[in-house]
Amino acid sequence: MQKKKLLLISPSQFGYLTDYYYYCKYLKEEYLITVLCFDEGLKKVSLCDVQIKYVPLAGNRITRYLRWLKYVYLEISQSNYDIVFSYSFKFCFLLKLLSAKKQIVLDVRTGSVKENPLINWFQNWQLRFESYFFDHITIISRGLIKHLNLNPKKCHWLPLGAEKLNNSNCGYNSMKLLYVGTLNHRKLHETVLGFSMFHKKYGVDIACTYNIFGFGSEIEENLLRETINDLNLNAIVKFHGRKNLHEIHDYYRESNIGICYIPITPYFDFQPPTKTFEYILAGMVCIGTATFENSNLLTEENGILCNDSSSSFCNALVKYYHNRNNYTYSSVVNSLANYTWDRIINTNLKPYLNMLISDA
Repeated sequence: MQKKKLLLISPSQFGYLTDYYYYCKYLKEEYLITVLCFDEGLKKVSLCDVQIKYVPLAGNRITRYLRWLKYVYLEISQSNYDIVFSYSFKFCFLLKLLSAKKQIVLDVRTGSVKENPLINWFQNWQLRFESYFFDHITIISRGLIKHLNLNPKKCHWLPLGAEKLNNSNCGYNSMKLLYVGTLNHRKLHETVLGFSMFHKKYGVDIACTYNIFGFGSEIEENLLRETINDLNLNAIVKFHGRKNLHEIHDYYRESNIGICYIPITPYFDFQPPTKTFEYILAGMVCIGTATFENSNLLTEENGILCNDSSSSFCNALVKYYHNRNNYTYSSVVNSLANYTWDRIINTNLKPYLNMLISDA
């Protein structure tokens, strides 16, 4: 059977946007896949039978954007792709205007998460405006369709997921915390404060460590480092900076508590966090803030909900400490068994793409 040709467009360098890496992994047996992305100067990640084309990041914002549009347009127009799947980026509607006859799916992975209400409103309005030009939209949550006021007839729910990590987890008798993700707008230093409160009271009774992977603004990173230093936690709390998924697999395997700390605000409420799925499917108990989406995912079997404050985070650690003997690897992992990337892509994304191609 001849493979269909698929173009994936994402400004993020390949390997650093988890969803698109696994789309390629599980679609490449049926599709000839090309990925177009920026070269952000990060360590390059490759995948057998997937062609990755990089766009240089040099120049100012305007220069970069015009170069990006040029590369994307030429790639779409000069190659005979059966379907194009594009991450939503600023002015992406121009793709549809310039390539009106091409089958292009707009992929919405997030709404605006800006704290400024005016900027938040404008970015969501801009995304809604751009969506008008596309006939087909994939989106990570049904709640986000309503929040962004998108046309539900155009939208297809494509949830987030994770890989199940076999032979992971070190049991639940210690407390090995892991945070992976952005630091921007997360106030992650509050978790370090909460961890310190817990450690002062229970650190003699149970071994505790906290590993943090991610990046953010210089202000956010410095605040995190200063909090760790000021609390004299350098021996047990480590901020490692930015790494790709393969570089931190061992930490996923060795940790037993995953931290999903998101401010409880309207703009985060309908953003299902990728890390919640990753932690749980690696066998970790997830401590997550009580956003709408986290509240639908976390149960007594797999996690603990908390408010977005250091004291509430500390209380969640105390709850884990007292209930740690009640968790089992199988019950944690099986609680989100329907959200493995294999299942999502083979039972959701692949049939959806095949349907659009056959209807074209």
